[in-house]
Amino acid sequence: MIYDKVKYFLLKNAAKIAVLAHKTFDALKTRIKSCSSKYAIYQPAGAAGEYAKYACNFFLGCYGMCKYCYNKQGPRAGLLGKSIITLKACFKSEEHAIEVFFTELFGGNGGTVRPELQKHGIFFTFTTDPCLPETFPLHAAVAAEAIKLGVPIKFLTKFTGWLDSEIWQDLKSIPEAQEYLSIGFTLTGRDDLEPGASSNKARIEGLRKVHDDGFKTFTSIEPVKDPALSLSIIKECVGFVDLFKVGLESHKHYDKAVVTQFVNDLAAIPEKPTIYLKDSIMEHLDGRTRESYGDNFVNADSIS
Repeated sequence: MIYDKVKYFLLKNAAKIAVLAHKTFDALKTRIKSCSSKYAIYQPAGAAGEYAKYACNFFLGCYGMCKYCYNKQGPRAGLLGKSIITLKACFKSEEHAIEVFFTELFGGNGGTVRPELQKHGIFFTFTTDPCLPETFPLHAAVAAEAIKLGVPIKFLTKFTGWLDSEIWQDLKSIPEAQEYLSIGFTLTGRDDLEPGASSNKARIEGLRKVHDDGFKTFTSIEPVKDPALSLSIIKECVGFVDLFKVGLESHKHYDKAVVTQFVNDLAAIPEKPTIYLKDSIMEHLDGRTRESYGDNFVNADSIS
């Protein structure tokens, strides 16, 4: 896969100019409009809200072909679940998307970033994969400038080709990157359900590489298709993953006893990795709290 470094550096320059404009012109006013529906930066709801208090979506579509993908379900599946990558219709261009993003990031606060975004950060992305050849240049360009402003950025991906790109080499060389950029990979252990994505084995190795480079790492163990397989993956990744987010598949029936045993097995892992159990799991646990399973089980407020 070819990641367009020329495009990245042009977009990164556009992001630098946008930041400079906001810092130079107090509470910059522009005539651009955010998307009428969800803007660039927004607060996700429902199960997505457990991943981040704030997120950003620039693109629609993904060719991971994951058979459980929530974007392929419901009335908007034709728009969100397509395999062709397109920029959201409200953006005139990727440069315009950058203008909208930084206008929302500053929010007319007199040249300073909105404090809630500095506190909670921004998650990329719920409507595509942030690290595809088509999407990574824009996401990386925005991240490069946002982390310099002290805004935590999180990428969650199922692809690994970007790790060998010059874009990643440039992004990880930014002094603030290790402090403010977190990298996550979705791990189900089921390559057959994700035929267009990188293998789970490659993703695990990607996590190891990113961790060895000094970056914070996390995994989305969701959906849990086979509890024993998910448990095995978590045990394999202990030592180079900082946070495990674990959840069940939406609209699927799970045996309560099986889920309970799975969580008990997680609690018995000797290394005590940091684990966030999503609400989809908690619903099966007879009202027990996350903390009741151990100090390494955390609430959403601890991971935002």
